[in-house]
Amino acid sequence: METIRIMAATRRQVLIIVAITSLYALASWLLFSAKSLGEWLQIVSISFIYTLPCSLGALVCFLGYKLDKPSRFWAYGAPALSMLLLVFLSWLFYMEALICALVAAPILMLMAFIGGWIMSLILKKTKQGRLSVTLFVLLPYFVSPVEQMWKTPHETRVMHNAVMIHAAPETIWNQIYEVPAIKNDELPAQWIYLIGFPRPIAAVIDKQGVGGRRHATFEREVSFFEVVTHWEPQHKLSFTIKADPDFIPHTAFDKHIIVGGRFYDVLDGTYEIEPRSDGSYILHLTSTHRLSTRFNWYAGWWSEWVMNQIQGSILEVIRQRCEKTPQA
Repeated sequence: METIRIMAATRRQVLIIVAITSLYALASWLLFSAKSLGEWLQIVSISFIYTLPCSLGALVCFLGYKLDKPSRFWAYGAPALSMLLLVFLSWLFYMEALICALVAAPILMLMAFIGGWIMSLILKKTKQGRLSVTLFVLLPYFVSPVEQMWKTPHETRVMHNAVMIHAAPETIWNQIYEVPAIKNDELPAQWIYLIGFPRPIAAVIDKQGVGGRRHATFEREVSFFEVVTHWEPQHKLSFTIKADPDFIPHTAFDKHIIVGGRFYDVLDGTYEIEPRSDGSYILHLTSTHRLSTRFNWYAGWWSEWVMNQIQGSILEVIRQRCEKTPQA
């Protein structure tokens, strides 16, 4: 009976800790998401991505020590697990898209772990810790206004993919300046499509040559408007890319990573056909991207992973179509 009583008490303590930290996280998400507070609080920021999970980890550790007992679990395990649970709930209740939750989860859990570790060190030196945890809880709201005083850095990155195609250059060229409708079974299986990223559909052009306007469409009414800047048949095609965030439905991407928005954009693209000595050709696809966050090092890694899958899948569709086309 004593063991059952202890287990029941422990469950109550855990539920209390989960409830308090969840309320703190929800209130913070609502405040950082509020448009009226956009000049001081923003979700895509150091204060939300780094400071807030650190504060939450410290809060979990403090409550665990006070309501239960000091242990490695409350210092190291519970903060990261609590953060993972909150990320899952944010996706479950449609607060964040799955791709955004997956991108953010590793860094959020790491910062929550660091917050719990720091609080455990503080509690080893003092049995009170109330002032420390209060400062931790309020820290994101002090950091964010200061952060907004500095201009967000801009960074451009070039993404390159290539595929070998056994087909004539004119066949390849006819498949790149315009892309007929792509069926789902033509696209190779990629993680980005499994987690809800819009699949490419087609690309049409109003006229051949420099100045031609290309219209690339994706699922869920996503459109990119492109203007041809280099037209060299059977060799090279370049174009600028314009994505109007007001035209792209907000249900197509996560609201924080809309293409053409404040934090991310695709600027241009180039197809280039390279001949090989064995009679085959290598089709190159290169694109330039803009990142405008305070953690471009992390966002850049994910954007390259996503674009690598998109560009790679498009090239694979072109390769299959070219090699199935009868050659002269």
